[in-house]
Amino acid sequence: MDFPRGTFPTLERPVLEDIAAELREQLVAGRDVVVDHGFWTPEDRAKWRGIAADAGAIPVLVYLEASHDELWARISKRNKDHADDPNSIYFSESDLQRYRTRFIPPCVREPHVIYEGDLAAVLVALEAHRTQ
Repeated sequence: MDFPRGTFPTLERPVLEDIAAELREQLVAGRDVVVDHGFWTPEDRAKWRGIAADAGAIPVLVYLEASHDELWARISKRNKDHADDPNSIYFSESDLQRYRTRFIPPCVREPHVIYEGDLAAVLVALEAHRTQ
């Protein structure tokens, strides 16, 4: 559903608070957890790393790098596949360009693992973080 401008963050906030509480609970119980979220800024990523660390976990950011062309191809396919869905939002290339300006990729000083299509390499990196 397409919400009026400025509404989404207000609606998202309690959902993210619930996810953070569930994350803490699962990590305290000793479970491995994957949080699939945008993590758009270093501050946002630091907040979620803090939640994990406070629960006694070792947080690891896995960054899935994608070019504009790759993202636009995925969005175009989604637009086409869901064109008849009344709850689907058409996402234009200008929308993609606008959103991409808001995302700040992790820098060298920010701990992260880059996923480049080789899952084995990511698993090795994750295990290395676990044993540090």
